[in-house]
Amino acid sequence: MKEQKGFSKQGFMNTLGATLESICRGKCEIILSYDSKLTQQHGLFHGGVIAAIADNSAGFAAYSLMEENYQPLSIEFKINFLSTAKGEKLKAKAEVLNAGKRIFHVRSDVFLLNEDQEQLVASALATIKATRTVSEL
Repeated sequence: MKEQKGFSKQGFMNTLGATLESICRGKCEIILSYDSKLTQQHGLFHGGVIAAIADNSAGFAAYSLMEENYQPLSIEFKINFLSTAKGEKLKAKAEVLNAGKRIFHVRSDVFLLNEDQEQLVASALATIKATRTVSEL
């Protein structure tokens, strides 16, 4: 599957310890377990970490709808932090809201997971462009 292959090539997601939990047509979920290296000074998940998985899940949700030889590139991104995030895991759930030929609008919500409960901590909207595949350097 092209999405799994693309995700595994992302050094930053590997560094964070994020995993591609699920992907299907127009949807993507990424999971990130707590690690003190991913926190800010109060022990909460850092906002940059939350934004990174929100953006990445949006990109891969869009990627699942792209033609062959195209890959996602974020061209705009806005996030609202709704609550502090201290817990066991984060889950970013993205869904394509509108799919054009080359431009995709995607919502990505990030949830804090504690035991069996999910709490919405951030919500993002992203614009993703389908770009022609380029060979890596």
